[in-house]
Amino acid sequence: MSLAIFPALPTMAWNSEKRQIWDVTVQKSGSGRRKTLCQQAYPAWELQCSYTALSDSDIKKAAGFFGMVKGMHTPFLWRDPEDYKETNVRIGTGNGVTKEFQLLRNFGGYMVEPITDPIVETITVFNNGNKAVITPLTDGWVQFASPPSTGAVLTASFEYYWRVAFDDDGLSWANFWYGYYSLKTIKLVSAR
Repeated sequence: MSLAIFPALPTMAWNSEKRQIWDVTVQKSGSGRRKTLCQQAYPAWELQCSYTALSDSDIKKAAGFFGMVKGMHTPFLWRDPEDYKETNVRIGTGNGVTKEFQLLRNFGGYMVEPITDPIVETITVFNNGNKAVITPLTDGWVQFASPPSTGAVLTASFEYYWRVAFDDDGLSWANFWYGYYSLKTIKLVSAR
């Protein structure tokens, strides 16, 4: 499925927010012992941003795009202006057999999350520090021409989109000065 890309709009305010959400069930016994069950392998995300000083053309693009995806109805791709790339992120270790590896985001070495919507022309993959010949596959997977040798450290650098949907069926903007508009709040949620 080919997803639409949210238009690049200038003047995003610096007050954007991200929220990582996990679905965890907690059960406590009579003795106070706590048991947990996590319902998902990766977090859901909520993103919120605003745009200031948009031109008439820019506000028409935003409103037109919102109408095209029908508010919350259709997921789309969004390039976060600050969180859109990984540099030399480890994507795996060779075993002499496996040729396909998933591109990943790394959160400080504590957590990784699959990237499903890389910008294909930005992907560069390395096998033990040497540029590798790869074929980009769907959903953020890459395939090496031949299996990396056992113990080979595989890294990648790339840019990516967030797969999201609007979290509201309404879009409001204000004309604060002749020919200039602001989008006070755009709320997005991750979509898988």
